[in-house]
Amino acid sequence: MTRHSDPYAAAGPETDGRYLRVTLASGTTVRLECTVPLEGVLRLRLADRPGPRPDSPVLVDAPHRPARLRTTGQGVEITGPGVRAYWDRGVRQGFHFGSYHRFSEPEEAIGYFRSGYRPATRHHRSASWVETIHLNPGAAVYGGGESYQGIDLRGRRRSLRNKEENRAAGRDTAYLNVPLLWSDAGWGLFAHTGGPVDADLGATHSEAARIEIHGEDLDLFLISGDAPTILDRYLTLTGRPHPLPDWAFGVWMSRSSYFTAEEMVATVDELRAADCPVDVIHADEWLAGNVLEAAAWTYGPDRRRFPQDWARELARRGVRTSLWINPYVTRGTPLADELIRRGYLVRDPDGAPAPTADNPDSLVVDFTHPEARAWWCERLAATLREEHNSAVLADFGEEIPDDAVFADGSRGSQRRNAYGLLYQNVVREAGLRARAGDFTAIARSGTAGSQRYPAHWAGDMPSSWSGLATTLRAVLSMALSGCSVVTHDAGGYYTPDSYAQAAVVRRKMTPGEVPTDVEPELYARWAQWAAFSPIMRFHGMGRREPTAYPEPFRSAAVAACRLRRRLAPYVAACAARATVDGGLPLLRPMPLAFPGDRCARDAQLQYLLGPDVLVAPLLEPGGRRELYVPAGEWRQLLGDGVLTGPGWQEVRCAPEEFPGYARAGREIGL
Repeated sequence: MTRHSDPYAAAGPETDGRYLRVTLASGTTVRLECTVPLEGVLRLRLADRPGPRPDSPVLVDAPHRPARLRTTGQGVEITGPGVRAYWDRGVRQGFHFGSYHRFSEPEEAIGYFRSGYRPATRHHRSASWVETIHLNPGAAVYGGGESYQGIDLRGRRRSLRNKEENRAAGRDTAYLNVPLLWSDAGWGLFAHTGGPVDADLGATHSEAARIEIHGEDLDLFLISGDAPTILDRYLTLTGRPHPLPDWAFGVWMSRSSYFTAEEMVATVDELRAADCPVDVIHADEWLAGNVLEAAAWTYGPDRRRFPQDWARELARRGVRTSLWINPYVTRGTPLADELIRRGYLVRDPDGAPAPTADNPDSLVVDFTHPEARAWWCERLAATLREEHNSAVLADFGEEIPDDAVFADGSRGSQRRNAYGLLYQNVVREAGLRARAGDFTAIARSGTAGSQRYPAHWAGDMPSSWSGLATTLRAVLSMALSGCSVVTHDAGGYYTPDSYAQAAVVRRKMTPGEVPTDVEPELYARWAQWAAFSPIMRFHGMGRREPTAYPEPFRSAAVAACRLRRRLAPYVAACAARATVDGGLPLLRPMPLAFPGDRCARDAQLQYLLGPDVLVAPLLEPGGRRELYVPAGEWRQLLGDGVLTGPGWQEVRCAPEEFPGYARAGREIGL
């Protein structure tokens, strides 16, 4: 690039009334197609992209409505319903759309922030497009999908590239990344891509955001509005969550793992004897192989441990079952060999099966291959019929290698993040085929559009107080990226000791050998938070049943499960409203619930569940919590406290108490 401060161009812009033409610093002229698919949304798309565009699973509603382009004395004006944008001429060209402004400063100060096309070089393996945005003083930036470091991204760098976290916590990488970034200043940018995006959000220059979209293509949606409007418009483009059955909002009991059907029945009976409700129970280790050692769905059920019709005994108790799956098969097995022969696996550039980027023995099913997709879909549907399970934990899907080749001609670099979306789509189809939609899948990976397929969980977080706080940050950030039904492993996934012991225990898979591994107060506080989450799901390497923990924490966790049973109709009703136009995510971080309220914006570790339940999880030992109380009266649901806002207040909770409050005067069904 030359030393011009240009948005995309060294000359221009110009228009023939149909396209916006700009000339890059290299001398190449490109055409941008400008459309207004929704009110207040401007789409800028490269009209002459080299090569075919792969089918995108991301968009569901982006009608082609051309913008009006008009040459003015200053440049080009772009208009449409709710859209009035200007692309100026001159040495320092500028682009303006409402509060969205390209960053423009004297060239010697901002070489890093030049917008435009960056070709592949020896130092930069892939081509990319760069967009820069002026950050309004005092404004926050949200979105990006899952973030373990909190919801406000300003001042940070984010690599929006799905990654198998391998039980990490607190780092700024994630399983589920969404190329939507938005500001409470009133603008949003959604990059329509299934590949990685890099974002420098005021980290290098305090007043500039630099968004780099990898690949030759460019397809941007610029969205105007306040927080609820931006998310509503984004969800109209990429899809609202499909409805879940009411039972999904009950109590899910799980650990990694129950080893036999009899152990699952005994666990339910133990919980029922303690008057602890359970609606769904999950098994990781139901297959003939060891899931922990070979993270792939290669084998069928182990009929020694899970005999035919094993789930019927649980069904007689009114409990549904959930099973672990993933989209990989293990290299060197008969199934893998058969799928290689059929051409059903993702390939490398030489035509050999491509393993995941983190495991040379995990081979990836190619969901862009119509026959492979149909085979895998029927495989899952047949499992649902045969095992009588109502749910699956749809694990993995992150580590797609960049040079992988899919059946439709797309590369791994284009599908890195979107593979999880393809995976979740076929899981849903299997659930519709086998159970007519009376089915729930909880997934880990994903990207824009994945919110259509609820639910998603925050991944394998440690059983520690910092793990609890990290998990809260992750689900709040997912919610601000459009994910409505987000959940987590109540109790955390592991401690170092329990993870090491799991490998030993699974060699025999003997019931009763899984230890209790979570510090009791932490376990109870996590259980209480789970009761106020979109889905209440226990899971982890050690025992996660309340009956495994000492008093008073046992009773506190049981009471939380009982409250959840009573709260479930309210949660289900709020989730249903999120599936229709204008519906907000079920979990509503404070900047979304109270747009424009600066005090609420600062309350980054609390949220509303639906419109009328305020939740401030306890994040440290001792039961103390400072929280922002919105206007009105709020009545405690685990305890007898009453808070009146607006304002910050400190609460102290005994073991059986928790900072979850219902808005006074609202009917939530308790």
